[in-house]
Amino acid sequence: MSDLPVLESFSAALDVAQIGDVPERRKFTASEADRESLAAFLGMPGVQALSGEATAIRRGKLITVEGHLSATLTRSCVVSLEELTEEIEEDFLETFTDELPTGDLPEEMEADLDAPEPIEGGKLDLGTVLLEQLFLAMDPHPRKEGAEPQVDPKAGERISPFDVLGKLKQD
Repeated sequence: MSDLPVLESFSAALDVAQIGDVPERRKFTASEADRESLAAFLGMPGVQALSGEATAIRRGKLITVEGHLSATLTRSCVVSLEELTEEIEEDFLETFTDELPTGDLPEEMEADLDAPEPIEGGKLDLGTVLLEQLFLAMDPHPRKEGAEPQVDPKAGERISPFDVLGKLKQD
């Protein structure tokens, strides 16, 4: 997610080499400027509230990040385009590794969806992990309760490519 805007209040880059068996806990509350920046990035009317916490701990070769995310978003209904409020409360657990695979990998290899995410650059930003969880938790097609799609008055009529020619002939 290199295009993600820089959100100062949601940034906590940890040096992976420093993560040990003592939990590293961070709490986040998005500032008003960061909420506006995120809403513009996502193309939504607004982000009223965004907060969370994340804890990173090393367990052998794996680094686990466990946390909770809370958000109140103003979204646009996909049917009526009216604004609606989406509440998100999400617990999550992600695993990472700082050991990149070695050796030659086959060109065509199926992705292991349960495999830990590789950490590149020696830094793990817990704020970015929280934002990724937000993106996954958001309703991809928000729909306001009771919203009905517009009805096309000509729906169900038989249409022929020669209809336009027939109208020209009538004139």
